[in-house]
Amino acid sequence: MKSAGTGGRLAGSIVLLTWLGWAAAHGLAASSSSDAAGEADTSSSPRAARAGLQQLAASYVDEYQRQLTAIVADETYVQEIRAQDPPEEGAPRSRTLRGEVFFLFAAAEREWMAIRDVHEVNGAAVTGTTDVRTTLSTLPAAQVAGRMKSYNARYNIGRITRNINEPTLALLVLDASHRSRFKFKDDKPRQVGDRRLVPLAFKERERPTLIRNNAGAPIYTTGELLVEPETGRIWQSTLNVSVDAITVQLTTDYAFEARLGLLLPVVFRERYEQGRATSARKSGDRSRAIDHEVVVAEGRYSNFRRFEVVSRIR
Repeated sequence: MKSAGTGGRLAGSIVLLTWLGWAAAHGLAASSSSDAAGEADTSSSPRAARAGLQQLAASYVDEYQRQLTAIVADETYVQEIRAQDPPEEGAPRSRTLRGEVFFLFAAAEREWMAIRDVHEVNGAAVTGTTDVRTTLSTLPAAQVAGRMKSYNARYNIGRITRNINEPTLALLVLDASHRSRFKFKDDKPRQVGDRRLVPLAFKERERPTLIRNNAGAPIYTTGELLVEPETGRIWQSTLNVSVDAITVQLTTDYAFEARLGLLLPVVFRERYEQGRATSARKSGDRSRAIDHEVVVAEGRYSNFRRFEVVSRIR
């Protein structure tokens, strides 16, 4: 379970999003693919076609969880404050991190983990950090992930406290432990570059939800997956949540890595917005206290390779 908390001067309105591995934490048995999604009808009806696409994508995710384990990539992670009212004088408006990211899937917890190991901040080398490779060989990955999230939070800019940094998080909506709680709807095929992809929209409708706020209240997610209809491969995912006064959008682009034979996350875009700019402030009335902030971040990943700590992933 990831820790929850608030942060900054606006603690009353800033909520740290908390994603829970519910199947493990609450002792829920993972349903089989056929139990969660139903057997796909082999007829040619639109309903059968939708079920077929969903099942195909779910089968892809099931296999992907076994394949995208113990992979490390180089990362460049850029954060920028696009709007902040009232402004924090002297606070940084942008920050660039460089380092590595370790991608893991812990089957027991049904949890994706992306563990960031920061080497540079704005071009300056970081010293005295935890050696993630060594630590992963001695401690369970979930414990290392929690430790590194807390440690790396110091590099976040802006007032919105956040701890979501898993590019593959949206894929969990098709996991057998969660899929039955979502409603899916496919749309007309979309041409994306040289590929014909089918948008598969999802909407969370039942508890326990993937994300909860720091008070334990459920947060329902929506989003979209761009699915290759012939194979079920997912080339892009978008996940949206609104929690209190904060709206969040997480988008991941995938590309094929020939050396590993996998689609891998190559770009991860985050957008966080707290509150709204009011008409009073826009008209020049500075007498009202406005809490509005927009923070965006983009992670780019390259040089993917495997690492040997599989025995500690659990």
